[in-house]
Amino acid sequence: MQSVALRLARADHATYQLGELSLTWSREALQMQQADRGNGQLDVVVSGVRPIPPLASMLFSEAINHLRAAVDNTLFHLVESARDEMVPEKQAREIAMPIHEDPEKFTNWQSQKHSKGLVELGRGTALGDRIESLQPYADTTARGATLSPLLARLMDVPAEYAHPLVLLQKYSNTDKHRTIRTAGARSIVQRSDEPFSTSDRTMRPITVGDVLASTRRGNLVEISCHTAILVQRPDSDTWVSPASELDQIHRHIADIVLPTLVTGFALPNTLPPHIDLGDTGQTISERIRFGGSTPAHLRMAEVSQAALMESYATAPADLSASSGETPTG
Repeated sequence: MQSVALRLARADHATYQLGELSLTWSREALQMQQADRGNGQLDVVVSGVRPIPPLASMLFSEAINHLRAAVDNTLFHLVESARDEMVPEKQAREIAMPIHEDPEKFTNWQSQKHSKGLVELGRGTALGDRIESLQPYADTTARGATLSPLLARLMDVPAEYAHPLVLLQKYSNTDKHRTIRTAGARSIVQRSDEPFSTSDRTMRPITVGDVLASTRRGNLVEISCHTAILVQRPDSDTWVSPASELDQIHRHIADIVLPTLVTGFALPNTLPPHIDLGDTGQTISERIRFGGSTPAHLRMAEVSQAALMESYATAPADLSASSGETPTG
């Protein structure tokens, strides 16, 4: 099962790389210019949106692939261990973790596997019952949120929820047939002359030509934009942070799904999420033993917070410099 730990670690590393890439991109995501509309009105207009690097969707795809494979690898290992012998190739191709929101469909799945000789997965077996306990219709407490509770309050929007295994299945299936959709033209825009409590704090789509703010000539207004790379949830119009999305799925698999399949119980923090996979000279056992306990999402949060503090200490660009008008930010 060491290979499963390494898959989870690679998914964690891909999540961190995605966070770094997103942060670097966000620093120059938008180009803005000041436009004189006449009658004393000045607008701040989006003049350019930096293209998202293709690596962003590739990293998300890779993480999803490793997370899905970690579950299937574990299930295959458990079936083979129960037999104490190799599983025939024809049956081996039938072993994959089912994910059903309908109990009748899961019952049919178990019946089909039993009829094909995979009795270890059938109803009433220890492994079969453990698999059922993890199904979205049975495990109603697991929820993957679109926003953290704190961010939902700050943005004044409700969080939406989906079962982490359902998300894993939909992302995996989508990635097999078409590219997972990322979009970066979404941003939170704040202005210095507007109270935070009454401002629009939603992450809104932004395209070239959009007016971010307007003011009268002679007013000094600072505009700040927080622009992010987002991923679209399959079969949904909802856009979410890719690193946060991967973190929720990763934690559910590592803390709930895998230990439940193996032991029948959820066991958080049994595997270190941060394992060095490079040329360290360590054995796999040593890598796992000395792995870090902080997941990519939290490691990257520290880097992002430091970058935010740095941006606050940086003087705003003067958009009026080239037009000779009073600066708006």
